[in-house]
Amino acid sequence: MITKGVIEPISDVFVNLVNADFTAKQRGIRVSEEKIVMDGSPETPLEYIQVQIANVESKFPSAICDSGLVTVEGRVKDGIPHLTKVGAFEVDVSMEGSLILCRQVDQPGMIGSVGSVLGEENVNVSFMSVGRIAPRKTAVMAIGVDEEPSKATLTKIGEIPAIEEFVFLKL
Repeated sequence: MITKGVIEPISDVFVNLVNADFTAKQRGIRVSEEKIVMDGSPETPLEYIQVQIANVESKFPSAICDSGLVTVEGRVKDGIPHLTKVGAFEVDVSMEGSLILCRQVDQPGMIGSVGSVLGEENVNVSFMSVGRIAPRKTAVMAIGVDEEPSKATLTKIGEIPAIEEFVFLKL
């Protein structure tokens, strides 16, 4: 599924679970998998999955760790996939619908500022999560939205002074 998700947007052929690895190989992409058994029992379900991608540009540079790899982590909660880490930032994001990721200065009023822009444009927020390294430093805000925001709405979010970068993702 991960390989399919990475390859599909950049491939001109239909990508499915059967041909995803082959299609990646044809494009010169090497996929490696490492399983680390935490308690010595291979029957224990995975607690989380981490994906690291090298030698690519990211639509959201905050997903790039100090190692230079785009890094995300996730897990399944109550049968629904959740994004739990973007780069160095911990979040709790349901992987359903559409998502706005913002890297920002961690300061009072940021949730309200972004929420107000979305509300003024009649974009409903379904959930919101903020992950930060330390108080009043840098944070990542993940906002689930029910409707796709217009380009003008996204521009308004980008114009909020404390927003350093953002990306809209249709899941």
